[in-house]
Amino acid sequence: MKTSKVIALLLAVLMVLSLAACGSSGEKKDDAADKGGSSGSYTIGINTWGSGVPVLDMFGDAKQYTLETLGHKVNRMSDDFNGEKELQNAQNMCAAGVDGIVFQAAAVSTVPQVGKECANAKIPFAFDVFVGENPDLQALADSNEYYCGAIDLDMVSDGAAIAEMAYGNGCRKAVMIGGNIGDNNMDQRSQGFTQKFTELGGTVLAEARCTDNSECATKALDMLSANKDADCIYCFVGDYIEGSLTAIGNLNMKDSIQVYVSCVDEGTAKYIQQGVVMGGNDGISLASYISSTLVLNYLAGHKIVDANGKAPRLSTSPFRVDQNNVDNYLKVFFSDSAAPFTKEMLEKLVYTTNPDVGYQDYVDLINNINLDYMLEANGLK
Repeated sequence: MKTSKVIALLLAVLMVLSLAACGSSGEKKDDAADKGGSSGSYTIGINTWGSGVPVLDMFGDAKQYTLETLGHKVNRMSDDFNGEKELQNAQNMCAAGVDGIVFQAAAVSTVPQVGKECANAKIPFAFDVFVGENPDLQALADSNEYYCGAIDLDMVSDGAAIAEMAYGNGCRKAVMIGGNIGDNNMDQRSQGFTQKFTELGGTVLAEARCTDNSECATKALDMLSANKDADCIYCFVGDYIEGSLTAIGNLNMKDSIQVYVSCVDEGTAKYIQQGVVMGGNDGISLASYISSTLVLNYLAGHKIVDANGKAPRLSTSPFRVDQNNVDNYLKVFFSDSAAPFTKEMLEKLVYTTNPDVGYQDYVDLINNINLDYMLEANGLK
């Protein structure tokens, strides 16, 4: 009788130990490799500052293209041009249990809080295009294991390149127009253009800043009315082209002023084709094609880190769009026959298809990519 009780007790103990072992191996919810399931497909949360504005939609579309091309699902939200909604969207993504987040912090001050929300939810995240302030990003790199990095366009170089283009085309007196003061994308372009144009020997006569592009026509009209000797106007983003052209037309200045733009979109590119806009820069959306791969690599257990072992801080460079290459630009960015990033280009940045991928691959790509690079990748050159 005693022997049978001992055996029964031993069997019970073994059963408990067996169940515990099964529980410990099956409960690894924080193991990134398990989150995507056997298919390896993840759901990634993305946001845009708003919808209905071509360039903002383009950023969201670029991330969606990358993720879906690589076999993943997207949970996409709009901030509706509101900082509180932006933070709420980050919280909603976390609550929805997405596997990763690729975020645009257009409200700037949301960066630290987004980092806290993601860390609390144990969700890897990266920033693109609107990435906030560098000190906040450095703090995340130093303290938040779920932070995967940030990629934007070098906006100062962007503005400087437009200044060189305008000056090279004979312009000496410039005016500028764009969005809010305090928006890094606008402030840095203004800084880059002003510094370079002045250094070359030109003069910036005036600068108008708008809450949004609905104010552009009026503010451009006021600025140009007071500065009719301006020989060029620099629009910080394609959204401000239509209003500026309206003001130029109303003042009969079409023959006396050249128009330049950063952040070319499809509509602006067609104005370049027609010669209505002299030229511009793009490259800002490249960050949105690349950023998702940082999160995907973390989820694959292969976090990309720089030489200091930190999540990377990267910036793409602008490339010129003018009448010489605008047809090819439209073909690559706004047609069904090509894409800025082919599937093969994206697969080279992801550990699951390229186990050797590392930080230097990102640096090399960013240093080399331009319109010619993309044409060649698409077999169009």
